[in-house]
Amino acid sequence: MYNEESNVDEFFRRLAVMADDELRGVVVVDDGSTDQTVTRIERLLESYPVPVRVVRLSRNFGHQPAVIAGCDHACQFAELLGAEWIGIIDGDLQDRPEDFSVLLDHAEGQDVVYAVRAQRHDGWVMRHFAPVFYGMLSGSSSFPIPRNSGTFSIIRIPVCKLIVQSADSEPYFPGLRAWVGFRQKGLPFDRQPRASGTSKVALRGLVRLSLRALILHSDMPMRLILGITALLFAVLVVLAALVTGLRLGGVHLPTGFTTIVLLQIFSLGLCAGFFVVIAFMVQRVKTNTSHQKPWIAMEVTQSSPQTCRDNQCQ
Repeated sequence: MYNEESNVDEFFRRLAVMADDELRGVVVVDDGSTDQTVTRIERLLESYPVPVRVVRLSRNFGHQPAVIAGCDHACQFAELLGAEWIGIIDGDLQDRPEDFSVLLDHAEGQDVVYAVRAQRHDGWVMRHFAPVFYGMLSGSSSFPIPRNSGTFSIIRIPVCKLIVQSADSEPYFPGLRAWVGFRQKGLPFDRQPRASGTSKVALRGLVRLSLRALILHSDMPMRLILGITALLFAVLVVLAALVTGLRLGGVHLPTGFTTIVLLQIFSLGLCAGFFVVIAFMVQRVKTNTSHQKPWIAMEVTQSSPQTCRDNQCQ
């Protein structure tokens, strides 16, 4: 949650309708809210039917790092409470908390069950920009990334731990979830309008997230580099052959023109080759160093032990 004070009460009320054997506890990640989000959550701690843990990030790190932080704390809390699955959902109620039961109904034989957005009720930018982004990402990724899949999902604890361990400083959660593999299943859901308030993600944030996802989980940047370099090299070869042919054919060229042109073509081709090598090296470094926790947790609060099932969270 980030500045979701108007949605807190409704979110927790709708989440509480899940059966006791489905919902064991709740971890809320406050992504540096500046309103009364945390205050409203803390009012619910003592009376809520299951234990609630609030994790406050030291500042606003962004949606994707906050999701990874929540997964990290939820793994620990779930093991403490004897839960098998971790459910991930945003607090804006665009995904329905009641649909966790639907995901669980399809969980047998699966390690991950995620929601696929069958219909969106977002603004003009998301309705038109999202399909283009998902198409580019799915078409250029080195592994299958489902289209129109967000964070709403349930994940077994061992798989969730692997996602946390694999996250870098700028994660893209749906890509990480797809990358770890295992048995995964997508279910179509209609994405609802926000219950109240406005989206906290501006166009600039969406563009940054898209570029991050393409760089992290797509071969497109490398393909562009290789394609442009190959095209440039082909043009250089043709130009070199043309200039040499004109010279040998007796066409009068200014003194030194052939030498200068051939040297420039050779230099550009050499630079292009070095550029490809450097690009592969940078890609290799990124692949082997992208394993850093992308958040700093400043405060952890937990509801009273008396509300925990069989006092297991003491």
